[in-house]
Amino acid sequence: MKISVNKINIADQEVHEITLRNKQGMEVSFLTLGGIITKILVPDRDGNFENVVLSHADYEDYIENKGYFGAIIGRTSGRIKNAQFELNGIEYTLTKNYGENQGHGGLHGFSRKVFQYETCNLNDNASAKLSYVSPHLEEGYPGEVLVEVMYSLNDQNEFGISYEAVPNADTLINLTNHTYFNLSGSFEESILYHELMIKAEKFAEIDDTSAPTGELLEVDGTPFDFRYMREIGEDIKEEHPQLLIGNGYDHPFLLVHEASPKVKLAHRFSGRVLEIDSTSESVVVYTQNYTDNQRIQGGGILNNRRSIALEFQNLPIGINEVNKENSMIHAGEKYSAKTVYKFKVEQVNV
Repeated sequence: MKISVNKINIADQEVHEITLRNKQGMEVSFLTLGGIITKILVPDRDGNFENVVLSHADYEDYIENKGYFGAIIGRTSGRIKNAQFELNGIEYTLTKNYGENQGHGGLHGFSRKVFQYETCNLNDNASAKLSYVSPHLEEGYPGEVLVEVMYSLNDQNEFGISYEAVPNADTLINLTNHTYFNLSGSFEESILYHELMIKAEKFAEIDDTSAPTGELLEVDGTPFDFRYMREIGEDIKEEHPQLLIGNGYDHPFLLVHEASPKVKLAHRFSGRVLEIDSTSESVVVYTQNYTDNQRIQGGGILNNRRSIALEFQNLPIGINEVNKENSMIHAGEKYSAKTVYKFKVEQVNV
């Protein structure tokens, strides 16, 4: 196992890019800015290593990072309807950055913070702990929160993300990572030909602002049924009202607790496979239905549906504060979650 750290300057901020590398040659690189994952190098069936995560061509673009490429999302993931909530009889008003809603932690969420870091290299596991103290009323949230996120890589090609957070007052915490994947290694290729499996019997209905309504809908008989491997694009153009709202998939799926893996993504032409397990109760699946014409690694301009984000989290907060209790953490309590991404190569029939 190897760990390397490079110092770079982004918008006059000192930022470090940390790379974990295992004996098989798999590499994971990420910034102390937002914990942003910039590179995951994995082999195809012929042993060719390519980056399978969406990355900006220029580090400076990570300051704005409109698509939240690779970033830690917090204090809360997803939308908070009307950017407000009540806690212990007090009404809190949050910053608004998705119309009337707050999304992905607000105007300057964790995706834009520079984290402190420590690295550790033990036997077949290399890791880096990223830490940040979120002050009271940052983006409108009550309480100071110590946040620690651990990135780790082992020789079994398993990349783990562990989240811990402890507030000094009752607050809301619901962390995730917003990495986009394309296992072909080329972000000029559509994600719609990847195969996907999600162990979920239900998904959350969203309103026209992409906030949950509180209704959990059965996947059976709908385009949202990914209980068995099938192409992402098979039903994405169906006239289902939920697909029309999201312009594709942009929905939380309630995961079957005892299932393993919870999610599987495969690219038959390269043989690359990603299996994911998580302690989180849901995964928001976003088929990158929009683009801001970002310049991406490789020199091209990002088009729609060139990647998929798999955001493991508790159910986001929606209409009438539905699911709020899923993000409630009391003073002194520890929030924790873990997601493990296992990369494999299979001889998939073409």
